[in-house]
Amino acid sequence: MEQETIRILISAIGGAVITGVFGVWLQRLKNQGSNENVYADHTKELFERLDQITHERDDLKVQVIKLQDQVSKQNNTIDALNKQVGVLNSKFDKFNELEEEK
Repeated sequence: MEQETIRILISAIGGAVITGVFGVWLQRLKNQGSNENVYADHTKELFERLDQITHERDDLKVQVIKLQDQVSKQNNTIDALNKQVGVLNSKFDKFNELEEEK
C-alpha cells in the first residue's frame, strides 16, 4: 500500500511537471505568434511612415542645398562690400592726408 501511494505521488508530481513544461512552451508559442501578428498588422504602417520620413529627409536635403547656395552668394557679396569699404577707406585716408597738407 505504501509503495502504491509513493507511485501515485510520483505520477502526480511528474504529471504536474510535464503539464507545467508544456504550458510554458505553449504560452511562449502563443506570445511569439501574437508578436508576429502585431508586427504583421503594423508592417504596412511602418513602411508608410518610413517612406514619409525618407521623403521629408530628401526635401530637407534640397532645402539645405538651397540655403548653402544662398550663404555662399551672401559671403561673396560680403567680401565684395568689404573690398569696397577698404577702397573707400583708402580714398578717405588719402583725402585726409591731402587736406592736412593744405
